[in-house]
Amino acid sequence: MAKNLTLDIIAELSCILELVGITDYDFDLTDTFQVNRLLERRGADIYLLCTIGSWRDTMSDEEVLRDLREWLRGGEQALRVDPSFGSVREP
Repeated sequence: MAKNLTLDIIAELSCILELVGITDYDFDLTDTFQVNRLLERRGADIYLLCTIGSWRDTMSDEEVLRDLREWLRGGEQALRVDPSFGSVREP
């Protein structure tokens, strides 16, 4: 039986929110829609949003926790959208 990592994931989400300056929220961090909504407004990377949105859906708790910790190790820069994403560069 897999260990319940909900509290660990919530702790990582809290750290991510704090990293981007979000300290005042009035919902449970297990509400991934609300977490993603806040982070998206701050310009969070689509891959981080996908990881959070996949929690309790398509990714295991272990995978989500690993990915969130990886984002945190990358710091705030890892949470920002690359402005060149999807753009076409002239040769």
